[in-house]
Amino acid sequence: MPVPPPRPMPPSDEDTVARKASFEIKSRRQGPWLVVSLRGTYTDEIVEVLRKEIFRQKVSFAIDLSLLAGIKSTLARELWFVSQQLRTAGDTRLVLLNQPEALRGLFTLISQGAKLAAFQSPEDLPADAKGLEQHLARIETEMSDLKKQIMGNALWQFVDRENCWLCPFCGKIQDDVKLVSKVSITQAVVEKVSRHLHHRCAGYSPANPRYLPAPQLEATIRTNNEDKFNASRGRNAALETKVRELSGKAQWAESMEAGLKLAVDRQKRLLPSKTPEIPGFELAIVYRPAARVSGDFYDFIDMGEGKVGFTIGDVAGHGIEAGILMGMTKKVLNIRASELGDPVAAMRKTNTDIYKELDRQTFVTAFLGVLDPASKSWNYARAGHNPPLLFNARRTPQHLKMEAGGLMLGMSTGAVFEKTMVGETIQLQGGDIILLYTDGLEEAKNSKGELFGTTRMAQVLEKEYDRPTSFILGALSFELDRFIGTVPAEDDITAVCIKAL
Repeated sequence: MPVPPPRPMPPSDEDTVARKASFEIKSRRQGPWLVVSLRGTYTDEIVEVLRKEIFRQKVSFAIDLSLLAGIKSTLARELWFVSQQLRTAGDTRLVLLNQPEALRGLFTLISQGAKLAAFQSPEDLPADAKGLEQHLARIETEMSDLKKQIMGNALWQFVDRENCWLCPFCGKIQDDVKLVSKVSITQAVVEKVSRHLHHRCAGYSPANPRYLPAPQLEATIRTNNEDKFNASRGRNAALETKVRELSGKAQWAESMEAGLKLAVDRQKRLLPSKTPEIPGFELAIVYRPAARVSGDFYDFIDMGEGKVGFTIGDVAGHGIEAGILMGMTKKVLNIRASELGDPVAAMRKTNTDIYKELDRQTFVTAFLGVLDPASKSWNYARAGHNPPLLFNARRTPQHLKMEAGGLMLGMSTGAVFEKTMVGETIQLQGGDIILLYTDGLEEAKNSKGELFGTTRMAQVLEKEYDRPTSFILGALSFELDRFIGTVPAEDDITAVCIKAL
């Protein structure tokens, strides 16, 4: 039986209600409903945003928490009390979408029998919130009938060796549906089965359900169990080999771990833990090493007469060797910048100092900018480093890349390096945002191998232009994490944001 065509999806235009370093809240209208999506990691600030920006509106709310981690009882209580207030006050309602199992448990701590109406997707929301009770009653009846089918019909009870349920209509194992007991079926299991049947199953038709033959289902279970057994046996063999290898290296690993901890502690002390206070300017930093010892560095240098030097750089590679070179380069650049006061001269002298310490296969990219708050001048030089970005909505053009500079440190010595190294002075104005960053940010990849790129970075600067620098870097980190997903970082990530007030 062909699957009936799905109902059209509601408009996908979403408004960003709030975007913080740890979470994001978006909303969109769907008929009488305001569909609110919360993503990221829970903090109590979420409740404040909901109270001030969401729950003051006189509409019905559909809250999706399926992408929010670390949900706490504070949020559960807020949702429960708001739902009761709306129910008592009039025709508006509050319901949940894709209700997380953790939230279901938190409701039981509020009051015996406490629960909120829940739907599996926005497509299931009724067109009229006034008829919500009747709609929910029908769904509850359907869910009850579905539970009876799972408990009473043998064709619904096929599971593999890991208790993963086999759909009797499409004949596919559902790894997210665990049917541990055939007589004690949880509500969460029923909801997952319902979601599969109505939204994913290619063989289910509510009007005329047709089961696959029992022998076919049994054969599917046998094949799946064999595949999982072979996979499990392979994993066990690999694990045993790994254990043997690790057992022989335990003492060596303990020694290395102690040394690594010492290196990490020392490196942390090399980098500034906070930004300096500069009249008329606002600063923020993000530092995310890919390994425990990083090749990235940044520094804030007292240049005298109120001037402040900003350095950022990256040693090729990461790990202990890169960490050692990082510390050396950062210190030399700091000394030369303080001594000479000029970015170009400091770069040239630093290259001479460290050239003999490198092996012609290891290079260092670096950027040095000197800020004079009194005159709002920015004088910089760039040694092969990623060009920092400058954005101001009131400038023409609004975007600028700081591309003046020369070769990487350690690539060449003497006249060649000195000839290519040039600087530039920019007159800053109110609202200017400068973003210094290392290539780990620009070249971060997602699962498709795509780069995060400067275009996405510039879009964040445009969107969060009026926000504080800490918010801008938080939004940048959020967009980066959303872009790369579960792909591990391949390189260190460092960013410094400077804003002229």
